[in-house]
Amino acid sequence: MKIIFITIAYPRYSSESNLYSDLMEEFVENGHEVYVVCSIEKRYGKESFLTESNGIKVLRVKTDNITYNSNYIAKGIALLKFQTQIIMGIKESFPDVLFDLVIYSTPPIQYNRIIRYLKVRSNASTYLLLKDIFPQNALDLGLLSKWNPIYWYFKRKEKKTYMLSDRIGCMSPANVNYLLKHNSYIKPEKVEVCPNSFKDRGFIIDGDSANIRENIRTSLSIEKQDLLLIYGGNLGISQGLTFLIDIIEAYKNNPVVKILIVGDGTWYDKISKFVTTSNYSNVILQQRVSPIEFKKMLIAADIGLIFLNPKFTIPNFPSRLTSYLEVGLPVIACTDTATDIGDIIVDAECGFKIISGDINAFKNSVSIFENDLNLQKRYQDNARILFAEKYTTKNAYSTIVDGLVEWV
Repeated sequence: MKIIFITIAYPRYSSESNLYSDLMEEFVENGHEVYVVCSIEKRYGKESFLTESNGIKVLRVKTDNITYNSNYIAKGIALLKFQTQIIMGIKESFPDVLFDLVIYSTPPIQYNRIIRYLKVRSNASTYLLLKDIFPQNALDLGLLSKWNPIYWYFKRKEKKTYMLSDRIGCMSPANVNYLLKHNSYIKPEKVEVCPNSFKDRGFIIDGDSANIRENIRTSLSIEKQDLLLIYGGNLGISQGLTFLIDIIEAYKNNPVVKILIVGDGTWYDKISKFVTTSNYSNVILQQRVSPIEFKKMLIAADIGLIFLNPKFTIPNFPSRLTSYLEVGLPVIACTDTATDIGDIIVDAECGFKIISGDINAFKNSVSIFENDLNLQKRYQDNARILFAEKYTTKNAYSTIVDGLVEWV
């Protein structure tokens, strides 16, 4: 098959990877011809260009700044122009290519014109990887209201995208249930679980994991007996990070529990100011590092943390879980009541779930790991098992392709 994948962000270098590049490589390894069309924002100062990486043709179309634009009006205009720019890029670079399958991911939700164009042009099947439910998530966080015309504009775009999608892959069972409950026009048979996934490369990088763990912990001044908690990813309103600040405060006098925070976002400066002003010696704050360096930090850690804003009514499922499970890292999920991410790790016996804000429950979960090394080892093994069983690109690929005959 000829596959075209539409996304905003795609790794710029062959040495880097994310869940999308891993999935596209899985298609290539199974004999498919893969094209990727993504954005190259004007802040990089480059025109559109076409390259080939790992057997994948990657077209980077020059667009306005989308991912790092703090001006919501400018970002909205950039997203409106995005569809036209992508369609023009496809017409210019792949004028005669007929695609069998179109894959695309949210965010953003505004893909309907691109999908319709490719569907009509190639008589292609279409698959949506649903990674967020917008605009409801913005409604939950108070960023939009139902009185705002922009909300209803995005609701129309959302419906058009869902209707144009032959199949919709959701991140978890709770996502499937939510989508069908709140969108009665969607046929249940076209919605399925297709979770975030990575290639199973193992977690040894440039040497054995024991040496990596020791070297990273030494560089961070983490003692052998310390329990290192790590949070990596976006630092913003969606994570509800007031609870992270509560956790930092709760462990300020604990000589054993250390907290490593790696990422960036709108809350980075706030957390940095909080940590430095109060001189918390048990907290290490670093801005985003390369994927390889972050993976080494995960190997050096003992517990992975997940945060979600407790205001969410939609079942978010952070992709960070997959990164933790890949290296066998037990997880504590601090979330809202809508998501099932905590239930999944509890059922697999590789972590604990708590409701964001419950500091006593968090401390109890940490103390269990702290005082029971055998349980910690068992949870590490279970994390790897869960990853191999449910969150590899082999599983995601099979989910997409095995049902192809049924819905084309």
